[in-house]
Amino acid sequence: MNRKIGLQLASLFLALNACAAFAAEELSLLFMASSGQQRTAWVDIVSRFNKENPDITIKHSEYAQEDYKQNFEQRLVKEKIDVAFWFAGERLRFLAEKKLLAPLDNSFVRSTAKSSFTKATLDAGLSGGKYYALPLSYYPWGFFYRKSVFQKLGLTPPQTWQEFLKVCEVLKAAKIAPTAVGAQAGWPAAAWFDYLNLRLNGLVFHQKLLRGEVAFTDAKVSKVFEEWKALLDKGYFLPGSTEMDWDGVLPYLYRKQVGMVLMGGFAAAKFPSDIAGDKIADDIGFFPFPRHSNQVPVYEDSPLDVLVLPASGVNRAAAHRFLKYLAKSTELNQYNELIRQISPLVNAPPSQDRFLSSFKATLDKAAGISFFFDRDAKQGLVSPTFDALKRFLVPPYDTAAAIKTIAEGARAANAP
Repeated sequence: MNRKIGLQLASLFLALNACAAFAAEELSLLFMASSGQQRTAWVDIVSRFNKENPDITIKHSEYAQEDYKQNFEQRLVKEKIDVAFWFAGERLRFLAEKKLLAPLDNSFVRSTAKSSFTKATLDAGLSGGKYYALPLSYYPWGFFYRKSVFQKLGLTPPQTWQEFLKVCEVLKAAKIAPTAVGAQAGWPAAAWFDYLNLRLNGLVFHQKLLRGEVAFTDAKVSKVFEEWKALLDKGYFLPGSTEMDWDGVLPYLYRKQVGMVLMGGFAAAKFPSDIAGDKIADDIGFFPFPRHSNQVPVYEDSPLDVLVLPASGVNRAAAHRFLKYLAKSTELNQYNELIRQISPLVNAPPSQDRFLSSFKATLDKAAGISFFFDRDAKQGLVSPTFDALKRFLVPPYDTAAAIKTIAEGARAANAP
């Protein structure tokens, strides 16, 4: 080989290495945005990471909630994604078992993740003894209500079921719909099932039911629907609200046409500060779902959002650099403060935001946590349940038909 050819080959080798190094420092991010505030907060994180890591080229894609959830598995199969937004619970385990997710690097977990995140949130990402998720945010569900309406009617946030029924009675008498549920997509209605089941039957029963270890034809499930039907029969839900999207009911709360709405903490990020002189956000309070019986401990629904590493990802080093950045900085604290959710970082300071303080106090008092129906249930059970709940919320509120539909869905989901 003459010297000229040798130099040409050496130059080619260096060029190929440079290209390979550049490719290895690309990062593909996939994110679900539920609100404008969440989208802005996330984009800010990505931008600041990119400024500190200019050698990484970022490809960033985001989708609205329903599109994201419905097409996520398909995207994992068809696209090369390095880091993606997802949910803790059965949805995480399902994808991990299908080998569509890659576990976090063991050294990263030992050296960084375990010291940066609260044990409960990090352990929620365990599947088969491996960690598959980096905690991002969590929040409770509960009732948001108009404080001025309660004050005018001499009401206080109910702590027991009997107190709750009394509040509903007073609101209806004042020609204000006690509550509403925007059940168009199904999942907001599932919050009512979750809480009535948790309050009446406890967390262990609830988990066994959603895993298929207890049948939906169990008498305890009938009790849940009977309690719910009693509220519907009394006209405590805003008529027509079941055809709305989850946030479609919020304007009725703003206009004081609805007294209280059961919703996740994420809703607080959407409350307007002022509408025609009405200080909306300042006038909205929060209280946990009332206790039904002293015999059953108080459990809460608290969905945990996480970041995962899709198996299709090709840039593991860049992905772990991004995860380490989130774990070692205060970015997640700032992100969660902006979207009014709770940070999973152990260094998160007490929040001055009254909603976040209420959310944290609610979860600190909980005897246990459920992640939410569609995150805890077997995947094949979710769609038939949502369909059944939406039909149940329409007169004549047929409990037998709802239970039959869900039980059939459960059998199909648990079939080999």
